[in-house]
Amino acid sequence: MSEEPDRQDDEELEALLRRLEPTPLEVEHRASLYRARDQFCLEREHSPMTMQWGRVIPLTLVCVVASFGFALLRYGDRLRTPDSASSSLVATETAPASEAPVASRFLPVSSHGAIVNTSSGGIVETEDGPRQRLRIDYSDAFHWHDPESGTNIRLFQPRSEEVVVPLTTD
Repeated sequence: MSEEPDRQDDEELEALLRRLEPTPLEVEHRASLYRARDQFCLEREHSPMTMQWGRVIPLTLVCVVASFGFALLRYGDRLRTPDSASSSLVATETAPASEAPVASRFLPVSSHGAIVNTSSGGIVETEDGPRQRLRIDYSDAFHWHDPESGTNIRLFQPRSEEVVVPLTTD
């Protein structure tokens, strides 16, 4: 029984919908839709999120050319004289390891050591009396420089020593 009133309501609604006639879209509303579409397309085209290849490729080429120009100015003398490079290679192959020209180019600049830590290893009994064992940790630093290429080499090397110190007794 409950189905019949619902069907009647549906039929009445459908009859009302059939009688409706759509009205044409107003010219002003249509024009505003076209303007909104054009604005959206323009914003999407010039968005910072879209890659603009017309700008990226020339900028990349300019950067590459500038890098090659800098490398040529900085290292051009080595590129222009291939005889010196080949003669240094021949010299390193024929010279003994102790007289290698690469090693002679580096000049010592400085060296120093610093005590990092000291610790007691306890007391040790010896024939000469009691003695204390000390452990000393050092950090040594060495610095060499090649004036020709401007290269610096720094070597940091830790080392440890154990020292036995006599104790005075009364």
